[in-house]
Amino acid sequence: MSKKYVVGLGDNVVDYYQNQNVKYPGGNAVNFSVFAPKQLVDSYYVGSLAKDDDGELILNSLKDENVNTSFCNRINAQTEKTFVNIVDGDRQFIDSIRGTRLLPSLDEPGLLKMLDSALVVYSACHANSENVIAKLHQRGIIIAYDFSEMAKYHTAEYLDQVAKNVDIAQFSLSEAKADDLERILKQCIKLNTTLVLFTNGGKPPLLFDCNHRKKYVGQVKYDPAPIDTMGAGDTFFANLVVYLLTKTKNLKNLSEEDINESLTKAALAAAKTIRQKGSFGHGTKITK
Repeated sequence: MSKKYVVGLGDNVVDYYQNQNVKYPGGNAVNFSVFAPKQLVDSYYVGSLAKDDDGELILNSLKDENVNTSFCNRINAQTEKTFVNIVDGDRQFIDSIRGTRLLPSLDEPGLLKMLDSALVVYSACHANSENVIAKLHQRGIIIAYDFSEMAKYHTAEYLDQVAKNVDIAQFSLSEAKADDLERILKQCIKLNTTLVLFTNGGKPPLLFDCNHRKKYVGQVKYDPAPIDTMGAGDTFFANLVVYLLTKTKNLKNLSEEDINESLTKAALAAAKTIRQKGSFGHGTKITK
């Protein structure tokens, strides 16, 4: 029996650590494809990679992590960049240079067939993939989606557009107002999102089973001296999604035991990520 696989569809970025003079590959969809637990699933990354040194860094790191990149395309553009400092293991955002945020066409030979058979397709609000995930969801493909911490992706208008096409949603509340959780959850329930995850830095994550109207409180493995928190949230979500879906592909049939076990394993995986540099390593010296 062939191994199941997941797909990270969307953005890629290189994180420039200014105070360390090192850059690392990343981006939500890239991270998802890397962090999906390989003992359970294989993974694909599907995205457009720039024909520059940073694009090469991302491509080579994915291959080293045994991520299938056969449906990626190369474009004449520059890779998106973020500039950060790492202080006491935590990132401090400085600036960014936005990339083109393009995606390969769904008309690429074999791409839709591959996506149709995926255990889940993951994407995120920075990927410019809203129309694509709508088409995929209409085909019956399970969609996991990260709405990030940015308020513009938590508005009623954006949720109306996107949440109806999402089965497992993640929201970071690190910059949220006090009543945002209740408002977002109520709208996701109305739009038939099955599972909604809320994270908030070092606080315990909250997972809501919208079908059974149940709340689950996850864990955060406290680390007094993290090396680098970059990628911890993506690690948690990737592991949570995969562990849940390898229990049952029908998310409405998940048991309390399945959900609690998946939350625990996701927390353990995130705890490992903050003990390494970059989202998933592969750092290279900044030369220009």
